[in-house]
Amino acid sequence: MESKVFYAKSSEEAVEQLLKSTKADKDSIKITVLEKPSKGFLGIGAKSGVFSLEYEVAKETEPAKEEILVEDEVLKTDPSGQDKVENKEIQDKVNITDEDEIRIAREFVVELLKNADVEAEVDVVLEDNLIKVKISGDDASCLIGRRGDTLDAIQFLTGLALNKFNKDSHTRVFVDIENYRSKREESLKRYCYKAAREVAKTRRTKKLDFMNPYERRIIHSALQNDRFVITYSEGTDPYRRVVIEYKR
Repeated sequence: MESKVFYAKSSEEAVEQLLKSTKADKDSIKITVLEKPSKGFLGIGAKSGVFSLEYEVAKETEPAKEEILVEDEVLKTDPSGQDKVENKEIQDKVNITDEDEIRIAREFVVELLKNADVEAEVDVVLEDNLIKVKISGDDASCLIGRRGDTLDAIQFLTGLALNKFNKDSHTRVFVDIENYRSKREESLKRYCYKAAREVAKTRRTKKLDFMNPYERRIIHSALQNDRFVITYSEGTDPYRRVVIEYKR
C-alpha cells in the first residue's frame, strides 16, 4: 500500500486529486481524516481539510487502439502510447458582469439577515463602481450597532464576499440601514462645527472621539475651508481620532 496526504474541501475532492495524480486503484483507497474542513461563515474564512489516502497502484493493462472524446477534443491512442490531439484546446473565459456582482452582494446580505433572524428588505444598485446596499425594516436597526460598528462589519464582509467572487473587481461596497449613514453624517457635522467654534474662541486644541476612517473623512471635509481651525488625525485604528487645532 502507498499513501499520500491531500488538502481538500471534502474527502471526495481528495480522492479526485489522488486519481488525477496517480494510477491508484479506486476500489483500494482508504481515507483517514487528519483535520476536518471548515466552511467558515457564509463562505468567508473557509479552510480545507487534511486527508491521508492509502491506495494500491492499479495493474496496467494492454492499451487498445481507440478514440476517446474529452469535451471538445478527440484523443487518439495507440499501443505505442503516443497521444495526438487533433483539435485545438478551447479555453472558456468567464465574463463577470455588473449584474453578477450586484447579485452576489444581494445574496450575501440576504443570507446574513436570514442567519441573524432579521426580517428586512434589501435594495441593491450600482452607481459609478459603487454597489449601494440599502437595508430597511422594523428589525433592521438592531444591526447598526454602537456608532455603526455592526453596520461597518456588514459592509466589510460584503466587500470580502464580492472580492472572493471576483478578485479583479474594482467595485466598492456601501451598506446603509434605515438611512443611518446620512443621519450620522449630519450629526457629525453639527458635532465638529460646535467643536470648531469652541477651539476658535478658546484657541485650545480639542481632540474628538475615536472614529472610523469614513467618519474622520466627514470631519476633515466639513472643516477643510474653515478660517480659524485646521484638522488632522492621530493614533492608530481603531483608536484613531480627529484633532481640531487653532490656525496660527
